[in-house]
Amino acid sequence: MRKSWLVIAAVLSAFMLVGLVPTAFAGPGGHFSVRLNNATIPWIFPPPVGLSSFCPEIPAGVNINPDDLGSGRLKQANVVERPDGTKHVVLTDLIKGTASDNFGASYKFVYENNTTLDFDGATVNVAMKDTFKLKGGDVNFTVGFNWRWAYATDSLEVEASATDIAVNPFPFATNDGVNENPDIVPGSWQKVSTRGDPINCDPL
Repeated sequence: MRKSWLVIAAVLSAFMLVGLVPTAFAGPGGHFSVRLNNATIPWIFPPPVGLSSFCPEIPAGVNINPDDLGSGRLKQANVVERPDGTKHVVLTDLIKGTASDNFGASYKFVYENNTTLDFDGATVNVAMKDTFKLKGGDVNFTVGFNWRWAYATDSLEVEASATDIAVNPFPFATNDGVNENPDIVPGSWQKVSTRGDPINCDPL
């Protein structure tokens, strides 16, 4: 989810890279794409605890972690830079994979994120839709949100590596799911819709 953006390259081991970054880049804008197959993509909740009962959807005593070499990812960014210095960025991220818990149960998960950023030279307006689905064992849930917020900055860069695409700077709307991040424009966080508890149940 949100937090995984803040690091350009997460530690990804033993993956097979099918697409390289950028696939195309011309002039001040361009298209970037990262495709990973048979990858180990870390969750923001590290093992051995992983995704556990702090998420209300997970039974007590269950610890779920992604399988090594069990994920695939397609992340893309389209960037339009205008002569007046404004910028329009659209990012999409799709991760599908498998996970296991400490009792040997198997799970399948799907993560999707679609984000639009509009930069006017002083402020970035963000619109983000995010969904995480997990099914297996005694667990079957979907969490997600459709949120908007804004933050002040004098620049906006899209940075690509062989394993990730990130926006810099990128303060997320909230650090705890309740209060606004002090680094965004005060009063700008709009919770258009929220499903479940994405802060504690979305590990990406």
